[in-house]
Amino acid sequence: MDDLDDLFAGASRALVPPSDALMARVMADAAALQVRPVVAVVPRAGWLAGLAALFGGAGSLVGVGSAAVAGLFFGFVQPEGMGAVAEMWAGSAVDQVDLMPQLDVLLAEE
Repeated sequence: MDDLDDLFAGASRALVPPSDALMARVMADAAALQVRPVVAVVPRAGWLAGLAALFGGAGSLVGVGSAAVAGLFFGFVQPEGMGAVAEMWAGSAVDQVDLMPQLDVLLAEE
């Protein structure tokens, strides 16, 4: 067992530098495996993205748009069921509802 220990001790003391050809092959392999930088094109945000950001994101913009479409629908179409609901609340036929009764005060000239 001592012969084997002496052999390993002698081998560990001897420093053998690698040849230039080996180092050139190793460096060529390493260069081939390096990650090359990828140039990414970042698209500019359009006007619709700016509008969505103004309202707080795309989800908020969809909500506001849906409410606007529903408001226009009920304003122009005026389904028959809406008149029946208004008559139940008012107790009589409703042709027009004054939602801002004090607006005449703001418009009056002195």
